[in-house]
Amino acid sequence: MPPRIGLLIIGHPDYQNDIGQHFARQAVEALQQQGVDVVFDPEPHTAAVSAGCAARELLKQDVEGVICFLGTWIECSTAVAAIREFEHLPFAIWGFNMFQWEGKRDSTGSFVAVCVLKGALDRMQYRFKTLIGLPDDDTVVSQATAFCRAAHAVQALKRTRLGLVGYAAMSMYPGTFDHVLLRRHIGPEVVHFDSYTLIQRAEQIADADTDEAVAHIRGEAKIEATDERLRKSVNLGLALEQLCEEHDLNALNVKCQYELSQQYCMTACLPISMTADRGIVSACEGDVIITTTMAMLHYLSDQVIYYGDILDLQGDQMLLSSCGFAPFSLKHEEDELVIRELGHKGFDGLICSMTLKRGPLTFARLVEGSAGDWRLNYGTGTGVHTELRQGRFPGLEVKLDGSPEKLIETMASQHFAICYGDVTASLEDLCHVLDIEPVRI
Repeated sequence: MPPRIGLLIIGHPDYQNDIGQHFARQAVEALQQQGVDVVFDPEPHTAAVSAGCAARELLKQDVEGVICFLGTWIECSTAVAAIREFEHLPFAIWGFNMFQWEGKRDSTGSFVAVCVLKGALDRMQYRFKTLIGLPDDDTVVSQATAFCRAAHAVQALKRTRLGLVGYAAMSMYPGTFDHVLLRRHIGPEVVHFDSYTLIQRAEQIADADTDEAVAHIRGEAKIEATDERLRKSVNLGLALEQLCEEHDLNALNVKCQYELSQQYCMTACLPISMTADRGIVSACEGDVIITTTMAMLHYLSDQVIYYGDILDLQGDQMLLSSCGFAPFSLKHEEDELVIRELGHKGFDGLICSMTLKRGPLTFARLVEGSAGDWRLNYGTGTGVHTELRQGRFPGLEVKLDGSPEKLIETMASQHFAICYGDVTASLEDLCHVLDIEPVRI
């Protein structure tokens, strides 16, 4: 879904509101060209009461954030009357510098308005974005677009229902979390299920549904497993899909070790790869923090998100690899996808054996601190030539743009999530809104 952002013009009765309105329309067009769904109030509001009323009307249209466009010099009280109405949402103030108009260098006082309003809002301890530039300036449009995507992600996180099957696996302390603080400060609600709920549901899947899903997978991958094993794995995936539908889940994490991998003798690798390709942010090992990170990247990029362990770091190249989780849609186009046994003593199940797409990417890991504080470790890199880890496990070699020494110094877990492209500007805006410390690698 595209970001849905309100844009409200604030002006002054003694200044050139027609010019401010002209540039506001250009700003709307520029954002729409970037894929933003703009809810635009085209009338300049020059008095506090009308500004507040206009803001309330915007809120009725379920906007995810608001841009307060300062078309002219303004009185702070006018802008603040509007801001008090939408202060619970991410918001930005946008002003512009001097410009050419009818053959001369002109000003509406917009730049000065940004200066005075920013000072007031800083003193009032608001967390907001400041944008300065004309709407034909690619830099400011890029900044505004990043803000819009971040605002969308912030609201989507609040509405996220994250299904957790089991809890943290293999005593991975960094995957544990404070349910209440995650809900309050980051957003997702965690909906808990026991492993038996999943297993019981999987064993009740209708044969016809299994047949259809197995046929689809056989059409996508080479199968190096018995039909019985494939059906058992697929049924776990179908059971997860049912739970997601019944409980309105947007994200999912399944504790695999040891209930599924040893007692049930079928890992969650293929099942969560299935749910990921159906639009459910999916991960495993009970690491709710990495699933939340993946949700952030998903809402910013609208992509299927992968995560893996940092299995190796050689110079500025790190290997991200999972036990067997790999959404089919992320396969490197020249690779073969093979569904095969995990093949590791002590763990039993089917894995997705493939390497991931190459190209520029963003990697990230949210970290919960010890005092209700949060930080985000993130950076950019490029996916490069990759071979199957140990001849069978999925993964991607990533050439880092940043410092491998800083990666090691700030590392708080082996799990990192990736999306393709550079979404760091939006990540930084999201961190600003949610009071997360950004730590760029």
